[in-house]
Amino acid sequence: MRNIKLIISYDGNKYLGWQKTPIGPTIEGSLEKALSQILQEPVVLQAASRTDAGVHAKGQVINFFLSKDDIELHKLQKGLNGLIGKEISILAVEEAPMNFHPTLDNKGKEYLYYICNSPHQSPFYKEYSWHYPPKIDIARMEKAAVLFEGTKDFSTFCNMRATYTGSTLCHIEKITIQPLENHRLCISIKGTRFLYKMVRNIVGTLAYAGSGKIPLLAIPSIIEKGNRPEAGMTAPAHGLFLNQIFYPDVSDKKQELTEVGRV
Repeated sequence: MRNIKLIISYDGNKYLGWQKTPIGPTIEGSLEKALSQILQEPVVLQAASRTDAGVHAKGQVINFFLSKDDIELHKLQKGLNGLIGKEISILAVEEAPMNFHPTLDNKGKEYLYYICNSPHQSPFYKEYSWHYPPKIDIARMEKAAVLFEGTKDFSTFCNMRATYTGSTLCHIEKITIQPLENHRLCISIKGTRFLYKMVRNIVGTLAYAGSGKIPLLAIPSIIEKGNRPEAGMTAPAHGLFLNQIFYPDVSDKKQELTEVGRV
């Protein structure tokens, strides 16, 4: 068996998210169909993040196990890109260690969210950014962003709290806000793990704070109380991009072995 790792990018506007569903097209379903057609064997995919309907990815990481040893990976990449829909691109195909798992092995993710903060949005941005016309004070938004950083209970920002049985404790490493041309801005959120729609709920709260709809002093209480209606709206899916998945590098593993040896 071979453990094959893929890095893919996709436009999620026409898909019902990553995970397969019988009710419509998904990234997983489309990729699985293309792989099975090329390889002539069943394929089971695992992904680093199960993106929601309408969400995009610049660097999604997936893997699958391949029984054939005569498949050349560069040819597999070329074949997939020729067969799969134009909204999906296979950026890299490589052989991974047999114990590699894209979800269990990752140590963090970075999401990007784009906002268009102008009275009228260009048609070239409307499918990839949230049109939020109220004037935003970037400085206020940056002050609000700092309040989300660190290890906290983010149950306020989970849209499935009533049925969610896992831990709601998450660590946000950094939130940065980058102004762009044409009255746009990009919010980068890096963290170890994220709850259902957590990024979009944080973005909605930051936008409300930046436009004065939510006072800065209220944000710590909003986080602590766990009352979802007090936070900002859930920002639309089409402005969100899974940008990058982080994995331990060789130096990290060497350090871990060194520390174990010292115990």
